[in-house]
Amino acid sequence: MASGTSQPRKNPGTRTYKRIPTTLDANPDIPQPRPDANAYRLDPTAPNPPPTTYTAPDFSHTQPRMRSEKQSIEEKTADKFAAVDELLKTWKFDTIGDFLSILFYNKPRGDPDPRGTTHAHAVAQFLRGRSKIKMCDILPLVYHHKASYPTKKSADSHEKKSMFSTAGPENEINHARPFMSTWAARLVASEARKQVGRATRDDPDRPEEHSRFRASSNGRTNAHVVTWPELLANFSITKIHAKYCLRLPLPMFLTESMAAPSTKGVIFVRKRRPHPMIQVGAIASFLISRNRYANGDLAMALGVWHVACKSHVDVKRVYCRLGSAVSDTTSHNALNAMSEADLVALRAEIAEATERGEREGCLLVDNVQKYCDVYEEGVGRQSQMKVGTAGTWVRLDGCSPGAFHAKPYYDQVAKQERANLETGSLYDSIDWKHIKTIIPLQWVRALVEFEPKLHHLLPEVNIMFRVTLAIRPRPPNKITSCQPLGTNSEHSTETQGMRQAIKDFDNQTGIDSDNPGNLLSWIRGDGASFAAVLNLINYSTPVGTFKNKIGTPEIWHTGATDLNSTSANHHGPASSSDPSSLSKCFNIAGFKRPSNVKSCDYYPTVRNLSLIWTAKVLDCWRLHFDVEDLHEYFQDLAQNDKLPTLIDLIQDAIPLYDRYATQGAIRASLSAAEATHPDRFNKVPVGSPWTAPSNASDRTSPDLDDLDLPGLADIIEPDTPTNPSPPKKSDNAPTAHTETEGFTGDRVLRNSQIFLQDFGWWIEFGHAVPEGDIGRVWEIMKIWIFKFAGSSHQNYVNYLLEVYCMLRYEASKGLSDAILDNWLLKIKDELGHCLPADLHQEHYNKWLEDMIQKHGGEFDNKYYRQTIAPNVHHFLQMKKEVETAFEFKPRGQTHTSPHSRPELQLLLTAFKEEEVHLFRSGRSLGHAAVNQFARGWKRLDAGKLTAFLEKSTALGDFLKEIRRSENPDVDMDSDSSSESGDRSSDIHGDGSSDVETADNSSSIRGVDSPTPSIPSSDITVDANEPEDDGEDLSDAHLSAGSENSEAEDEDGKIEGNGEVDPNEPDDDGIDLSTTHLSTADRENGLEAMEAKNAAAEGEGTDEEEEEESDEEREEPESESDDEEV
Repeated sequence: MASGTSQPRKNPGTRTYKRIPTTLDANPDIPQPRPDANAYRLDPTAPNPPPTTYTAPDFSHTQPRMRSEKQSIEEKTADKFAAVDELLKTWKFDTIGDFLSILFYNKPRGDPDPRGTTHAHAVAQFLRGRSKIKMCDILPLVYHHKASYPTKKSADSHEKKSMFSTAGPENEINHARPFMSTWAARLVASEARKQVGRATRDDPDRPEEHSRFRASSNGRTNAHVVTWPELLANFSITKIHAKYCLRLPLPMFLTESMAAPSTKGVIFVRKRRPHPMIQVGAIASFLISRNRYANGDLAMALGVWHVACKSHVDVKRVYCRLGSAVSDTTSHNALNAMSEADLVALRAEIAEATERGEREGCLLVDNVQKYCDVYEEGVGRQSQMKVGTAGTWVRLDGCSPGAFHAKPYYDQVAKQERANLETGSLYDSIDWKHIKTIIPLQWVRALVEFEPKLHHLLPEVNIMFRVTLAIRPRPPNKITSCQPLGTNSEHSTETQGMRQAIKDFDNQTGIDSDNPGNLLSWIRGDGASFAAVLNLINYSTPVGTFKNKIGTPEIWHTGATDLNSTSANHHGPASSSDPSSLSKCFNIAGFKRPSNVKSCDYYPTVRNLSLIWTAKVLDCWRLHFDVEDLHEYFQDLAQNDKLPTLIDLIQDAIPLYDRYATQGAIRASLSAAEATHPDRFNKVPVGSPWTAPSNASDRTSPDLDDLDLPGLADIIEPDTPTNPSPPKKSDNAPTAHTETEGFTGDRVLRNSQIFLQDFGWWIEFGHAVPEGDIGRVWEIMKIWIFKFAGSSHQNYVNYLLEVYCMLRYEASKGLSDAILDNWLLKIKDELGHCLPADLHQEHYNKWLEDMIQKHGGEFDNKYYRQTIAPNVHHFLQMKKEVETAFEFKPRGQTHTSPHSRPELQLLLTAFKEEEVHLFRSGRSLGHAAVNQFARGWKRLDAGKLTAFLEKSTALGDFLKEIRRSENPDVDMDSDSSSESGDRSSDIHGDGSSDVETADNSSSIRGVDSPTPSIPSSDITVDANEPEDDGEDLSDAHLSAGSENSEAEDEDGKIEGNGEVDPNEPDDDGIDLSTTHLSTADRENGLEAMEAKNAAAEGEGTDEEEEEESDEEREEPESESDDEEV
């Protein structure tokens, strides 16, 4: 192209349009339709405007522009507005609405489309968002246009109230904004209604989720009846929220917009009332409002939860009306259906195991009782004690095949190997080597928990308890499964009542009581229940209905009984001035003294006695380190980087324990000659000289609350045929303890030593139970056989001896392992959360007894048997599930105790000032605790063990006679003589017998093993110590009408220990070292021992001693043996 010439360019200005004639123009009579946009097309014959020539003034030549000059945005907008204005002047449409109705014409389905191709394509592209300007840009312009909303002076100003209108026809609204809001609101409401309607039905793509639960079925419809696994699995706020977001997106968006708080447009979740939970609750109530069967998300679960919480009926009615929960009737029907489903599954499970010849569960029974007051008495309306029996089926873990076969068990019973049991062999079966190792570790634990500078040793201490010194811990990751059964109104403490109760429970579980086959059934319960089961077995075996039953007493009630025994033995008079007595310690620490020291509230007593025991142990540690204050001592060690290691503390604790908590130490405290003898190993330090109080008021005086304490003559033996009358007050009331003339021992020190020993065993027991180490627990229970024998709780002597003989002589290894491994329950898969079975049953009983108070009726009513009792464990779980679902912090199930540091400091100060743990010759303040272990040894060896064996071997005699009559040619005595060995279970779990001691139990990472043999002569009975109270309270907490009928059960985390030295003469003159001799040797030495015993006791038997008068008891006996070294 030549330079300086210009080329013509098309003028982008106005073009000429010409209407194309149509066939309708030929006939003017035909009504003319609205102008069609297709009729206005570009006229190709119209001439173009003349070209425009541009001249560049800055150049020396003229160059035509190839492009038009760039326009600004304002110029472009002005041109567009001008074009629109020109268009509106020239087009043939009546209104913009007329034009838009043609533009967005939507033909009916099946009709021909009158639109042209360009028209249809352009609209489609616009509605599909393919153009630069989309509908999302147009609608806000229309909605927010100032002309879309009526003004105050407008004739349609009333339409301001039509914004988002929910009533009235939409087409009567003229202004765009009110109409658009109303139309959108109704469109959204319609869609929300559809989504909620669909959500009331189960989602076919997710069959595991249920929107509907039926509480019952009439059998004619295929209804999905609710079950506990589905109800608990379905109840999760997180899961329900996710489900609603998927199936109900629009309602969730709307409710979030209404409920969620926000800051600068950013939504956040509050801690106290999180809006997701509120959304779930609201929408769940919407669903059940639309369909009363749509209760699967929250309504059914919360209805059951209200029953579990024992909500008032008015509360349940209100929440049902709000749509938050189902009705009370529906909840009860659902509970009935779920309990029936559980029992059907249980019966099928037991039947399948029975077909295989196995028993994979046991029955736990306990009495339930509640005194129900009637406020308006009349005919048939009196206050009464409601009594019944509760049962729970406990599934067993780890049972070997054939463990519960009956024939091997009765074969061993017929051999009567238990008749060979002697006091010495019973004593030797206790793992004293383990006891003398584990108890010093408990002393170390008390010090480490007290001193902050030693807290870093706590993990090592726990490892030693759980690993190094463990005997038979419960296998990990094995959770005990329990199924409560329906209650009945039988008196389980009576033999006939227990008989009917067991038959009822067998019927519920599907066990044939009349034809048990070759399978044993394990029945367990508290002391009274065990006694009734034992009587039932003896009456029925071997041909009766209950011939294949075995029983065991439960652990928690055994520990509670020992706790009461320790309390009664060590409290002393209420006004005692003896700092070793519990009464004085209670006064110092500000504790409330129990109104009945023989039957105390469990948890307060555990806390108080544990604190006193800890204070005594810490005072012994203070004396060992020879310091005034333990905190200051360890503070100095920490500053100098000389803190002791755990091994150092254990090495110090072993002699400290031997000095203050063994039978040898207890015996030495009775005589200054022995306590201060220069050849005595590990002597107690000597304190300041003791000066007896010059004023009688300074000594302990008899307290009015203690004047009615009975003596040993009032002990209730277990075979007493009738209920004994309460002990009568003696005319000569017991006075404060007085020592014999010339007493040189230290009674205060001895009392404290006995308490450290006795409650130390309880401490070890209480610590081993939650850890799940049944081996450690069983060692303490064997010690308690002797301790109970020396106390007033004579029934528990027989209970524990019965279990001991069964496990040692009669049960096979498989049966013993099954009992020991399942004696403790593990409800949570966490360390330290094992508990006794009877305590677990007491938790159930508490709920049942509270329900009988609220609901009324009897324990055998359908409401309790079918609705409440079989679902108790689920109620407890349901309450925890609700707490978890709503993100509540776990709430403690017991009363919290205040910090005990002030009380501990007061006790430590008192013990230091009174020199309680220093030997002060002649000190005695009117309180004398009983050495129950030594007294128990004496009673067992003097005939109580023999009497038990004579009575308990009657079953073996009966079986032997039956077999002799069936096989007259077979010598039934040959089996017993040929096999009289120990058949006890491997209590250690490593192949060693419970009589033998595992070598590793006392070898603790460098600590020298203590001498395992403990001379039996250290087991001493103080001839001048008072008799115990004599009242048998083994099951006093279970008596009808007792205020503490629930026995205040729980597993307190406490520990204890004890030990005995069997080689020193006791102060009653009986040399117990002969217990290790053969039977013949012992018989040859009996005459000499009896003569020596007669000199000390006046040849009185154990029964004669119990019949002594109060005057004879108060008369001191000779302590000449105590003065011997």
